[in-house]
Amino acid sequence: MSLFGKKKKKKHQSEEAIMQEMLAGIQQSEEAKVKRHKRRGRRLLPSWVDRRLLIGLAIIVVAVIADGVRRENEEFYAKVTKVYGPCMLYASVRSPGAALEVGAQLSNRNVVRTGSQSSVVMEFPDGSVVTVGPSSTLVVKMLEYNRGGAWRTRSFFLQAGQVWGRVSPHFGSDSKLKIHTPSSVAAVRGTTFSVYQGPDGKSSEVTCVQGHVEAQGFTGVPQLVVANTQAKVKVGSSARSPRNMSEAQTTTFRQVDLFKEIPDEHWLKVLELTITQMLDAPLNVLGIGKCSWGVGAADFARRTNALTGLRLLHQHIEGHAQFPAYINPATIRELGIPAEHSRRILSVFDGDAIELYRRSGRGF
Repeated sequence: MSLFGKKKKKKHQSEEAIMQEMLAGIQQSEEAKVKRHKRRGRRLLPSWVDRRLLIGLAIIVVAVIADGVRRENEEFYAKVTKVYGPCMLYASVRSPGAALEVGAQLSNRNVVRTGSQSSVVMEFPDGSVVTVGPSSTLVVKMLEYNRGGAWRTRSFFLQAGQVWGRVSPHFGSDSKLKIHTPSSVAAVRGTTFSVYQGPDGKSSEVTCVQGHVEAQGFTGVPQLVVANTQAKVKVGSSARSPRNMSEAQTTTFRQVDLFKEIPDEHWLKVLELTITQMLDAPLNVLGIGKCSWGVGAADFARRTNALTGLRLLHQHIEGHAQFPAYINPATIRELGIPAEHSRRILSVFDGDAIELYRRSGRGF
């Protein structure tokens, strides 16, 4: 309005002017938003922090976690490093075979068969080594790893022939390595050892040149086999007292792979596995890595399944007119259960085998 109470006439604006005015208003509004966002960013982060630095750090962390998971996944395999002569690899006992080659990765249920003049060397990420000798059949029962390397479980079944092995000092004090045969069980710790199983399946020999091995028959108490001694075990009997090795047996251990230097674990590997161990819960929830669905990750479910498996075993034993005198813990063939059913029962136990069976009167 004017001083005299009359309305001031508005200037007529062109459409172009109106559009320019609207665009200017939008531009001012967007600039104000950017300024507010920058002020909030300054309050959250120090002035010297560049976002590109944070993005770079995030990429490095993701790469470290991914490489740590890769290292964990390698623990679930044995890598074939040497093959001498014709050897065969089977995905499982009933699968068709193929020629075994250097670089192959062996996992649970795989079977290795060597010829009369053949042998195979396999290595593990911690530096442990297993050599499969001539005319041998070795089944990989279970390779298990706990996130962070707190423990490892390695279980094999030597159907016939001979294996030599060296357990790395990085294997872990709570880890377990067992070689099952048709007549015995050898429980190995940090040591260099050998297990021989005769072709008739009636007897085996457990030999040690460093450390100690526990030789267990299917009955009786185990025998501690110390350096430079061996113990024989007949099927259905307890292990005999160890005796000194012969010169011929000592000669069989003269293998480069059993005595080569095992280096200290690289600091980057230790760092990566420490980080993945700290992130165990979220990695398990997301199902990232083989550790997230391994035996160790599903401990409660495994215990429940193991109890169910024990009940099934009890039912089979109760069905016998007389309880068996002994049972092979890796095959439970003495119960007369079909092989496929036996494998399903044993698969829920640590090491893919039961620990021990003892008959006590009519109980077990």
